[in-house]
Amino acid sequence: MNRQKLGALIRTSLRYANPQYTEKARKKGKSGAKLTRSLVLQFVFLAALFTVLYGGILFLTDFSRMPGYFTMYVGLFGILALSQGISVIYNVFFESKDLGAYLPLPFQQAEIFLSKILVVMLTVVPFVLPLLVLFALTAWQSGSMIVLAAVLGIVGFLLFLGVMLFLCALIVLGLTRTKLFQKHKKLMTTGLMVLSTGIAVVGVLVMQNSGHVDYSEASEALPDRGALVPFLPVYWAMNRPFSLQGLLGWAILIGVFLILALVIKVFFLPKLYEQLTEISTAQAVVKRKRKDGQSLNQLLRAYNLQLIKDPNLAMQVLSSSVMMPLVMLISSGGAVRSTLTDGLPAQLAGVAFAAGLLLSFLSSNPTSFVANIISLDRENYDFINTLPISKKDYLKQKFLVGYLIQAVIAILMAVVGGVMFKLSPLLIISLILGTLVGSFVMSLFYFARDHRLLLTNWTSVTQLFQRGGGTWLMVIVMFLGIFLGFIAIGVYAVAALSLPFVPLNILVVGGLLLICGGVIVYFKKQFWDKLDTLDWQRRISLNKGEGPQKIGPKKFR
Repeated sequence: MNRQKLGALIRTSLRYANPQYTEKARKKGKSGAKLTRSLVLQFVFLAALFTVLYGGILFLTDFSRMPGYFTMYVGLFGILALSQGISVIYNVFFESKDLGAYLPLPFQQAEIFLSKILVVMLTVVPFVLPLLVLFALTAWQSGSMIVLAAVLGIVGFLLFLGVMLFLCALIVLGLTRTKLFQKHKKLMTTGLMVLSTGIAVVGVLVMQNSGHVDYSEASEALPDRGALVPFLPVYWAMNRPFSLQGLLGWAILIGVFLILALVIKVFFLPKLYEQLTEISTAQAVVKRKRKDGQSLNQLLRAYNLQLIKDPNLAMQVLSSSVMMPLVMLISSGGAVRSTLTDGLPAQLAGVAFAAGLLLSFLSSNPTSFVANIISLDRENYDFINTLPISKKDYLKQKFLVGYLIQAVIAILMAVVGGVMFKLSPLLIISLILGTLVGSFVMSLFYFARDHRLLLTNWTSVTQLFQRGGGTWLMVIVMFLGIFLGFIAIGVYAVAALSLPFVPLNILVVGGLLLICGGVIVYFKKQFWDKLDTLDWQRRISLNKGEGPQKIGPKKFR
């Protein structure tokens, strides 16, 4: 394997991992080694910020004496890595449009594989970085020096992440090699979406049901839960790295990593080009029924729904946008459910409304449908601007479709949360109302963001998700939202149970509605009313920076 060629591919992958940041750095005059150094420093800075955030949360628990909670966290974030990895690997390997650019170049198939895996890792790492903190913290709490603990944590994290990504690669590469997949690509892609979602939900439920409390002599005041046996070798490697048990843990971890790498190298890499070409060029025959007498709005709604029917896009959105809140609901709801006997009182109706706002905040992010629905037009967006169609009406139809989808997702999650937390019908209705209001506000924000960061020449939907701050910023905001939101809702719940019901809820719910109304008015004035001005500013920016984009009626029917 040529290191210079691999380095060139990695540098290219770094540039495409966050195209907006790359473009900003280039406008500042950075190129070549300086640009690469800037991208790496951004990655390191965000990783350090994550480490501080997660460390502050996990530092309160002594994991050296609690293998149950250690393995629970490893299992939980391992499930997130699997669900994310399956969708991202399929998208980066089989749905990106860059294969034709690689074919005439003198790159080995192993080099192509490693460069694409790097893009996958940059997308998945933000969701599983707490494991790095967990591993290093456990090693330090077990008596290892801080430098040694950091080294053990990093090595263990890289090995575990490699195992998860290799498992995802085996699932995706193995499934896409079958004739059944090649004949029924759309159906099997939907199956991958169901598989990645099912892995997360079933895995969390299994962990929840197997987590019985285990009082140990070492920690009677703080009971541990039952350990998950498949992840105990990782605990041994971090807890007592140089004991016989710890060395066995390291041997198992390294052995599994090497076996999976060998399987991929022997059975999949030799024919990777052929497999990528067969899947990427496979085109399903699409039969559309012609409907006469439809209005323009009906045609636009049908067109927008067609854009989001792509199962690959749905798989990416569900795994990135829905999975984290869903896993949080199932895991925390199971714990709360076991302590509740009569359910929650009606005095918490306002709290349920606020929880709905928080749930809509967590389920709305840069990977949501509404946050990408304009860019999904690709070249059609510029083509439609040349037609005698009101742009505001066109984008309103897009926003309506995006919001309705986002609202349905939030309502389904609210119903799941209501069942998990044993909420009464009144509280469930209040929760749903909160999700509807919150989803509308968040949809406005992300729809305007999509227009501001419009990207129509993308080759993979992963590039759309990496706009702005990318998945790093998304996960930072999500975890801060969970932390601060739970504190605020907890304080509100205590106040609702101890203070007069009517004045408190009028004050809090009225204040929340006032804030939401202010946001809606802001976007009306700054986005919808200035839409034509914003579009001309974007066109001038494109002409100055990248040059005019090609205009053509691609896939618009």
